[in-house]
Amino acid sequence: MLTIEVKRHAQGLEYFAPWIEDHEDRTGCTFHFHWDDISELGVGVLSDAITQQVRRLWRPRPPGAPAGRRIPVIMERRTFMEGRDTVVVFDEPGYVAYLVRADLISARGAALIARAQSEITPYWERLPARRRLQTV
Repeated sequence: MLTIEVKRHAQGLEYFAPWIEDHEDRTGCTFHFHWDDISELGVGVLSDAITQQVRRLWRPRPPGAPAGRRIPVIMERRTFMEGRDTVVVFDEPGYVAYLVRADLISARGAALIARAQSEITPYWERLPARRRLQTV
């Protein structure tokens, strides 16, 4: 079953940009963050939200399949979210947007991980259309 892991690397390491590591067994990937770019709560919340999104809407392209088009990914930080939401996902045909509570991820972390996600979209494909709005 597909799983997206989020790893917050140890405090005190020299800064590195967030990056995504695919699991060799094609069961998902790990989002790597510098300590300063994501809160401890953000690790769990983002892992859950992105895992739910991927399981419902995406799968890796089969081995040998041609790459698809690159889809823009946006992560917008919000200081206030409605109700108890911490992440809202809009997975649309032309883009993927995340609204994330600002205390969970830094502006730099959000921008860089969204760019990294966009770079891997050609190697994933969407499942048949389903409801696109998701909140966590």
